[in-house]
Amino acid sequence: MPMSKTSGMNRGVLACCAIVAAGMLLQLAAGPVRWDAMAWPVNGFVLAVLLAGIVVMHLCRGRVRLFRWMATLQAGIPAMVACAMLTVLMGVTRQVPSGHVPADPFGITAMLSFWPFVLSFLWLTVLVGMVCMKRLRPAWRNVPFLLNHLGIFIALVAGTLGSADMQRLRMAVQEGKTEWRAVDARHRVHELPVAIELHDFFVEEQPRLSYASDVTAYTKSGVTLRDTVRVNHPLSVRGWKIYQYSYDEAKGDRSDVSVFELVRDPWLPCVYLGIFMMLAGAGIGLIGKKTPSNFCPPSHSLPNCSATNGQLPVRGRNKW
Repeated sequence: MPMSKTSGMNRGVLACCAIVAAGMLLQLAAGPVRWDAMAWPVNGFVLAVLLAGIVVMHLCRGRVRLFRWMATLQAGIPAMVACAMLTVLMGVTRQVPSGHVPADPFGITAMLSFWPFVLSFLWLTVLVGMVCMKRLRPAWRNVPFLLNHLGIFIALVAGTLGSADMQRLRMAVQEGKTEWRAVDARHRVHELPVAIELHDFFVEEQPRLSYASDVTAYTKSGVTLRDTVRVNHPLSVRGWKIYQYSYDEAKGDRSDVSVFELVRDPWLPCVYLGIFMMLAGAGIGLIGKKTPSNFCPPSHSLPNCSATNGQLPVRGRNKW
């Protein structure tokens, strides 16, 4: 017996409420999500299990009503609303830096490690994957839809599972010296494949007051790159972005120490790929809408075109 739209939407709301409730129980019992425990290759294994689960559910959708429902708007709309509400909540609450303990007893101030937030986006990712499998057919009209939804799927997966591999470290370097060690938010020391030599730190007053560092970056592979690192103008080398972060404020413009923030996010290209696919899908969809489906060539080149409803006659059965 087919499920009504109202019934399907109600089930979607109930599913989202159950996911948020389960997430709250996990948050209170186990604490925030430990993304450092999900680093490669663990997140790669989780991704493989996720993809295999989506394929199995798609293959069993003919016999399992739940799996058929998961590929419908009645399941997807409540999931999108739940994720949007949690995202808005993250935007209106002051978030602690990544890796820090939440400032509230529930974990809302560390939303990226908040179990209801993570599980809600995981649920939405599964639903998007189910929809993609349902529309995975060799037809041109499916191309914009698949580009949009596969782009969303890739961006969601890379943005969540990939966050476990992102490194954000700080390195203090003294003028005339070379440093290759940096610390994370928990003050743990990391030895990096990138070293920075500080030649000079200086303050720039035009067009506005800012500070910069003249540095040389070295890599284990033998790459040497000399450049000036300024505020909001990072130096990129071998997958690392080196940002000007701070300096010895006690000495001011006479500081002989420069502090850099080094960021590495190996999954970021996948996020960009997902965004590009969404844009491409939207562009192809707009082009397709502007092309009339019953295009009729000019009357002087195709006589009696109106009689064929804009379709080209088949040679052999319909004569010109």
